[in-house]
Amino acid sequence: DASCEIVRNDVGNHTFPTVVAMLSQQQPRLIGEKPTTSSKQNVVLYLNRLLHGEELVGNEQDDNNYLEDFFPSQIPSLWYNGEPTQFTTAALLGMFLSKVKQNAIATYRRLESTNGNNNDEVESSMPGVSLALVCPPEFTSEAQQEWMDAAYAAGVQDVQLVDRSVAYQAAYARKFPQHTDKYVMIVDMGHTETTVSVLGPEKTEEEKEGEETEKEEVATEENSADAKNVQSTMKVLACRRQKGLGAGVVDVRLWKHFQSTKLQSLTPTSRAGHRLLAGMTKLKQLLSQLPEGSVTVETVGPNDTDVTLEANRQLLVEVCSKDVQALTNLIQETFKAANVEPSQLYSVEVVGGGCRMPWVKKVIEQATKMNTLSYTLDDTSAALGAALNPCPVVASRTAGVDPTDEQLALRSAEETMAKLDHDLRLRSGILNQMESHILGLRSAKHEKHGDLLPGDLFTYLDALEDWLFSTEAEEASYDALQSKWQEVRSKTDELSKSYNDKVEAERSAKEAEMEAEAKQAQKEREGQEDGDEEDHDNRRLPKKRRMEIVMKNKNEGGELFSGGNYKFAAARYAKALSHCAKFVDLSPEDQEEVNTVKLTLNMNLALAYLKMKNVDQALRYANDALVIDENHTKALYRRASVYYEKKNWDGASKDVKKALKMTPDDKALLKLQEKVEGQLKRQKLKEKKMAQKMFG
Repeated sequence: DASCEIVRNDVGNHTFPTVVAMLSQQQPRLIGEKPTTSSKQNVVLYLNRLLHGEELVGNEQDDNNYLEDFFPSQIPSLWYNGEPTQFTTAALLGMFLSKVKQNAIATYRRLESTNGNNNDEVESSMPGVSLALVCPPEFTSEAQQEWMDAAYAAGVQDVQLVDRSVAYQAAYARKFPQHTDKYVMIVDMGHTETTVSVLGPEKTEEEKEGEETEKEEVATEENSADAKNVQSTMKVLACRRQKGLGAGVVDVRLWKHFQSTKLQSLTPTSRAGHRLLAGMTKLKQLLSQLPEGSVTVETVGPNDTDVTLEANRQLLVEVCSKDVQALTNLIQETFKAANVEPSQLYSVEVVGGGCRMPWVKKVIEQATKMNTLSYTLDDTSAALGAALNPCPVVASRTAGVDPTDEQLALRSAEETMAKLDHDLRLRSGILNQMESHILGLRSAKHEKHGDLLPGDLFTYLDALEDWLFSTEAEEASYDALQSKWQEVRSKTDELSKSYNDKVEAERSAKEAEMEAEAKQAQKEREGQEDGDEEDHDNRRLPKKRRMEIVMKNKNEGGELFSGGNYKFAAARYAKALSHCAKFVDLSPEDQEEVNTVKLTLNMNLALAYLKMKNVDQALRYANDALVIDENHTKALYRRASVYYEKKNWDGASKDVKKALKMTPDDKALLKLQEKVEGQLKRQKLKEKKMAQKMFG
């Protein structure tokens, strides 16, 4: 009955990508998060496939190693701390578990602090971190030991390995205790492997003999199941796994199809090959939702041209024909091993991203003779089942076991790397502050009162930017960087004093005006001015009356925006947008009119939030505008402006180029393009200098 909290990764997801990246000597290791660059240099993906015996085997009769180019099982030499380093599987997994451990500790601190405990109380009550790891069937003893070594390297004393099918059985029995006397199949299709399990009651010989009689009473038992106190014990009757059968393999199938028919010069290990594989992932996802789809993959065609690739579900089934047969065979083999017929199944639970594909669902339905699949288990179920106590384990290690020399060496190395990561984060924080400071001042030149910034300021910024890429900056200690940052702030404040004074005076005036507006708004609410009740009504108003309410709020928002009251303007725009969702029984012409208003409101909201420096909200509304009209030049300009503020130069450049194709003489777009290209040049120069330092 104890509570269970799912530990999330840094961006709030349940799953941690098994990735370790060492992008440069000046950056800490990137663990549990895929790097944004398309290059796979100095990056190790899919750590679980590096374990002993976990190499992928394809379903190709002519070439069982065709997946090796896409999902290599060999660990490359990584450039770390200025020199090439060969890490073991246990060392890389130890890095990954260290990250999981950090997030688990952060989760505990968050929960305890929300319960009213102060920091000292939280730290004093901090429990040790224990791990329950799920492993596939037929897991080799060598692979088990690699996980034990990795756990010790991460500073985890107690660890246990639980078979995946057993974990699912425990989670299912906990969630549905009234169904433990039923036969249940679980199909788990992950990225590159699929596991099929059959769960069922543990029967005596007498019960097996009486099974035929029980079948005749199924209907009666079903009607009274909720009233019974079911005593059956559910167990795993059979489990089978197929490596090289999963959602990631479908990406490879599509990659091979288009490479052979349209892009013969591409190779799996090239950057263009990586971009094509990412495009195939998007195409697969589209075909999981729509009967047909297309994706545009940048710079993969002749002379680095963009290529648009189209496919439908029929093509997907054709390129995955071997996988269709492999999944069918896997389900049939599991039935046979469990000595269970499809007609005996109570339900089929599907888990994993691969099971979202329509062809996979169809194969499962046909092989199990079930018209409806169940989705009550999710990506947290295996973790929950493994953590339940008691749960049979495959292998374990406790704090009382003396570590081996190899484990001691692994932990020492991980502690050294963790300290270096900490120091690099401190240094990186200061360098990022300086870079953001430079960018902010350069952007201020193009904003209101930018003419007050003297030329000497930008001469100083140019010199500072050169220093940031110098050997002196690279070798500077944390204290030296702190001192430099204080010097930069003092010098730039001195050079931009006139500008800062003017901006501060306007800010103070706007705050006073906004405070006055807030007081007036409060008075209006208290006075129940006519029309305020309309904000909350859901009546079926005529289109004309509803549009009057929309335009009233839109116009008020425009007036507030013109006066610099961006917060209140955004509130009015949002209110108008909410009323746009309340139109009923619209003709096609009326719907087009409403969509035009919605597009304008979304763009206005994006601009208002951009003015308030809330770039995430600004991006949300810019995206919503482009959902209505993906080719609207003003909406593209608005999103490009948001991308610029978020330092997503590539995204900004893409939107600007698309908009300029439709309005090539737009001055605002041309000005933004100039700013974006300037940042891209700086970024390329920075990458070039970093690469020279790393490999020169």
